[in-house]
Amino acid sequence: MSFAQIMEFLRPMLSIGWLPAAVACSAAVAGLVADMFDAEKTGVAIVAGGLAIAALVSFGAAIIPVSASTTLITTTFGLVMTGGAFAGLACIVYLTAFLSCGTGLFSLRAGSRASAAALIGAGAAAGQVLLGASDILVLFIALELLALIAYALVASGGNDRSDEAAARYFVQGSVATGLAVLGVAVLVGLSAGASGYVELGTSLASMVPGAALLGGMLLVSALAFKLGAFPFHSWVPDAYETAPAGTAAFLAASVKAAAIGGFTLLLVRLMTIPAFLPLVMAVRIIAAASIVFGNLAALKQTSVGRMLGYSAIAQVGYVLVGAGVSPISTESVAAVFLFAATYAMGAATAFVALEFFATGEPTWDGSIGGLAGIASKHPAVSGALTVALLSMTGIPLTAGFWGKFFVFYGAAQNGLLWLVITGLVGSAISFAYYGRVIRSMYIDVSATGNEVAAEQGSDVAPRVRAWPSLIGAAVVLFAGIAPLIWGLSLVYALFAFR
Repeated sequence: MSFAQIMEFLRPMLSIGWLPAAVACSAAVAGLVADMFDAEKTGVAIVAGGLAIAALVSFGAAIIPVSASTTLITTTFGLVMTGGAFAGLACIVYLTAFLSCGTGLFSLRAGSRASAAALIGAGAAAGQVLLGASDILVLFIALELLALIAYALVASGGNDRSDEAAARYFVQGSVATGLAVLGVAVLVGLSAGASGYVELGTSLASMVPGAALLGGMLLVSALAFKLGAFPFHSWVPDAYETAPAGTAAFLAASVKAAAIGGFTLLLVRLMTIPAFLPLVMAVRIIAAASIVFGNLAALKQTSVGRMLGYSAIAQVGYVLVGAGVSPISTESVAAVFLFAATYAMGAATAFVALEFFATGEPTWDGSIGGLAGIASKHPAVSGALTVALLSMTGIPLTAGFWGKFFVFYGAAQNGLLWLVITGLVGSAISFAYYGRVIRSMYIDVSATGNEVAAEQGSDVAPRVRAWPSLIGAAVVLFAGIAPLIWGLSLVYALFAFR
């Protein structure tokens, strides 16, 4: 039985768009039940298993063969787009969430790990809804659910710094929520109560810039905050630095990928309306500012988590280079989805590697200098972290190269050479701070603190898990090398808008 025949046999199950979300939510509930019976490790494992199944189902839904009477992309409940590219990006959301839970979340305090894993499972399901939302109210609800989960995960560090970061994130997020509510109210009010993207487009198509443009600006500003784009970025470095690395992997990868998908789909709908065309230039300016600020700010950071936070701002800028193309074609959206997927895999791999170091080296202070010589003690995980950082730089033979290539190529074809040049210069600068981490691990002299940590951490070392970072690095390398061997067929299969 051929692979195509197997996929055709599984078509009825894989075509159920809500199935991955149902599996993830069921696993989250089961994990909480296990935690009620003092089986915390089992609860985390259940959630991780459910997320792995959800990722596999989403992967299958993205690549099932198309029959004469069926298309990959369908609308579930008339509210959420599933299948095709939406299933491909959902697969990455679930896979990165699985890697986050796969670490065991041991850097969290005992008693809170299963509940954090359950939040991640529910958040991944909300992410699938967000990235495929075809209704502005569904987009808002999914966005706010993910925001609430993010606040809790930042606070899960259980110390004063994480509590303070979560409080600041919550206050700033509340302002962004207010902007989103106002924007939604204006757009839905102008369209006589219609909230679906198609109905909104029909109702607002004949309007001149005015109230409709104001509503769009408010909504885009709120979504830019959720993405962490400049100048709505202030929460990102604090959240990434103070949240436990295992949960930060979910925040930096799954949440970011889902938000990018939802933001891009909304832009596709808005930019077909003449009243919203001025927003195109706003998106381009935000893209350039995010690239410049994120890269320059990351250069002077000494904390690995904080550096990754500032680099995430720059990565959002690269995304908006693709989203700022006008008119936005299906090829442009596919390029943005691909970039979101490659960045999410790199970010998740980096943070789960940091979770390994944080658990196995209890005296590590989270600094770049504190990783000096650690590659000699943990060569496999150090290699995984190196692969992740090179991918986020955009080095060939990694997945990140293809993400940036297609985003920049699409922008260049549309005459946005100034944005492409800004992105290329930013990518070159990024190698300085990513390379500083690699140099510290492999070249700098090993600190004595690491040797002490090895002795003092002997009671926790057996539970340290290296495999999540190794799986992430393997995916990043495979996705970077496979197109050179077999062509871009897998890329087109995972992110096809058909």
